[in-house]
Amino acid sequence: MTDVAGVLERWALDVDEVRARMYEARTPRERERWHALWLLAQGWPAARVAAALGRDPHTVGAWLARFRRDGPAALAATHSGGAPPPSAPRSGPP
Repeated sequence: MTDVAGVLERWALDVDEVRARMYEARTPRERERWHALWLLAQGWPAARVAAALGRDPHTVGAWLARFRRDGPAALAATHSGGAPPPSAPRSGPP
């Protein structure tokens, strides 16, 4: 298993901060990714985390790899298909 503690240290986070961010996540997807990271930081193997969350182990590994590379911003949920979000109403004349 990768050294999750070292990855957290690189981004100036600890296990308690990861847990807090899990509860503060704006979307269920983001919360799930922080939850996975928190479980990994607890020493769970990626396969066990994936089983607990109903995800493929490769998905969990990809989340960790993106976090390692890009930090906390990598766990934010991004729009990944479907209808685009509604645009903000325009003000003023067309």
